[in-house]
Amino acid sequence: MTHRAWRILVASFVFAALAAASSMIYANAVARESEHRWCGIVTTLDDTYQDTPPQSPTGKQIADELNKLRIEFDCPPDR
Repeated sequence: MTHRAWRILVASFVFAALAAASSMIYANAVARESEHRWCGIVTTLDDTYQDTPPQSPTGKQIADELNKLRIEFDCPPDR
């Protein structure tokens, strides 16, 4: 291969790597924003279940899962 062909190959590889990295960063930012949109309902339900704990096994499971979502979505902490 000629010197020019190597330059084009390297430039193409660098461009592809930058495009992939920027795509991942953008996708993560969009996902994080989407999760934060759920914080209002998740926080309200989690606070309600903490104020009045459910008695049934299913209710307890729902309360536990909502609390996990609150933490995973990085919503405001428990009161």
